[in-house]
Amino acid sequence: MGAVIVISRLLCAGLGLLCVAVLSPAMAGEDRLLMKNGSVIIGKLISADADRVRFGTPFAGDISIRQANILQIVTANEVDLLLKDGRLYREKRIVAQEESLVVLSREDEPVVFDVPDIRMVNPEPWRLGLGYKWTGRAEGAFESERGNSDTDELDLNLESIWRGLHDRYTARGIFEVDETNNQRNKYRWLVRTKYDRFSEDDPDNYIGLQAAWERDEFQDIDLRTTVGPYLGRQFFEAAFMQLYGELGVVFVEEQFDIANNTDYLGLNWEVRWAIEPLAGYQVYVNQEGVVGVGDRGSTLLNTILGIRFPTLFGFAASAEAVYEYDSGAVEQVDTTDETYRIKIGYIW
Repeated sequence: MGAVIVISRLLCAGLGLLCVAVLSPAMAGEDRLLMKNGSVIIGKLISADADRVRFGTPFAGDISIRQANILQIVTANEVDLLLKDGRLYREKRIVAQEESLVVLSREDEPVVFDVPDIRMVNPEPWRLGLGYKWTGRAEGAFESERGNSDTDELDLNLESIWRGLHDRYTARGIFEVDETNNQRNKYRWLVRTKYDRFSEDDPDNYIGLQAAWERDEFQDIDLRTTVGPYLGRQFFEAAFMQLYGELGVVFVEEQFDIANNTDYLGLNWEVRWAIEPLAGYQVYVNQEGVVGVGDRGSTLLNTILGIRFPTLFGFAASAEAVYEYDSGAVEQVDTTDETYRIKIGYIW
């Protein structure tokens, strides 16, 4: 049985070398994708993971292609291979990809990998433990109306994330203010910070600690402080899709302007999902919740449904529906709040 495996791998390597010998002269210096429908895409392999390949083309720029549609990859340029067990192979050339991945070393000796063992091709530096990747967004919505009534509305959102191999720092901020006829009828701000530490045994699992501060003048909230630990899992973390879920315990302290102050323990969760069906276009769903424990505990829910799409000069626009629920709202204040808005912002 062992001899059969060795022979089959040698045959696979031989076929890969034959493929390079036949095809390389035609397109020297160019990487190629042979699709299952028979077409060939010429360009440069940027990166790849278990589901998608990012490929640079002269006719359409960078494109994202599902691995399931690709029959074979041939690279004229050297790439780095990151295996799921953490091993890194640098400066290899891919000559064939089917059930086994055949690559060439600098000495042109074929090396065979099982495709399921490959975590990523050309990983970003932070995935190798080299520094942090900084991403974020700054978005705003402004409305000014003059006529029978003078109305001004301003909404600002900021998110900044620093992602390293073993940890992640997140900071978010919200600021909202509305005025009608020079009378303020909405004033709210929220600041939230998080720290995540990823497991070395299973890099998709992590533990974290969060702290948040919120003020809402017209909900009678002078200051709501939320602090607590949580467990999380990063299900997807790629350009085309991101998904994570968290479950934890929090201590909530609420100071009101009029009502009696209160504090309680609660269970909290957070789910964030985003998918990019087309390059630059993103559909996302965010939900955060707290269920209080005991008679004084409140149930807090915040759900955002949105779509984001590119505009000019690197800016992006988004349309959102926001649903908020607070079972502990004071008298004469609604427990639910719905907001629909269009924002413009910069994503990095």
